[in-house]
Amino acid sequence: MSRTKPPTYGALPWRIGKKGALELLLIHRPGHGDWSIPKGKADPGETGRECAEREVREETGLRCRMGAELPSISYEDSKRRIRTIRYWAAAAESGRFTPNKEVDAVKWLSLPAALRTVTEPRDRPAIIALGSLLQLELGVRLAPKREKMLLLVRGAEMTKTDEWDPAAGSRPLSPAGQQAARSLASLGTMFDIERIVSAPSVRCVETVAALARGESLEVERSEHLTGGNLAAALDLVAAARGTGTVLSTHEDVMADILAHLVQRDRTVLTKRFRVRKGSAWVLTGDRTRYHSAYYLPLSPTDLSSVMDPSVADFSTAAFSSAAELRAAV
Repeated sequence: MSRTKPPTYGALPWRIGKKGALELLLIHRPGHGDWSIPKGKADPGETGRECAEREVREETGLRCRMGAELPSISYEDSKRRIRTIRYWAAAAESGRFTPNKEVDAVKWLSLPAALRTVTEPRDRPAIIALGSLLQLELGVRLAPKREKMLLLVRGAEMTKTDEWDPAAGSRPLSPAGQQAARSLASLGTMFDIERIVSAPSVRCVETVAALARGESLEVERSEHLTGGNLAAALDLVAAARGTGTVLSTHEDVMADILAHLVQRDRTVLTKRFRVRKGSAWVLTGDRTRYHSAYYLPLSPTDLSSVMDPSVADFSTAAFSSAAELRAAV
């Protein structure tokens, strides 16, 4: 049997809500127990775009005007088969939802709420891409109010040493790393970002440089995010509570911080824990604690294995030490 499965096609319905900001539609599938984007397999002779339009109509009752294609994703499922999903933007025009066997509920959500609600991390880049497209092309306001959060970012992938000419200057981010940095920069239109702090390494600084330029902020450099002094890194995290802060750091520091928050703040990590290069964890809460955190893939290399079945689900787990959490990854 082929390891590559036929593509799945879907579309992300959108509208302008009563508050004049973007709203996106997610569906709840009782058979999977998840919130997701409408999608399905093509019928014989049907194009991917036609399939996506039909699936939205059948699953949500909405008739939509199909728009631009969003970035597609490929991933490996639990049976190690390669699956591809192609998404399109879909402007909702008419129709009404009726619960059915496949979909028992739908929700119109602001973009930040859709990012929190969707179950699979692999769907989040499509949500971000749609928001960026509508904001750039149509000037759509992406949220009634930009939300404040803590964004923990792992430095993106660098160009391989054998592909880098030292005479050209410092080693740059790889193409995948550059894409992760661009995706990260687009979050400035969706979240209220007040401060950006980075470990001093080129990798970490370059990952957040475009975001900083877009927000007219300086990238503060802190040795506390390099590793070896967890208490100092946690002081930065504590100071960020209730503010819009980005911390760009390394894998071990991210794992230590998240393990501490699972214990100290009882932070719920949605879905699977991972800290791949160029990825991020978005933590929401208030001045007292971080209530929850969701994983945000930002680069193609991250998406390719976002369903790695060997990675444990830490959504409700507690750990006796940060080392225990890292070992589980």
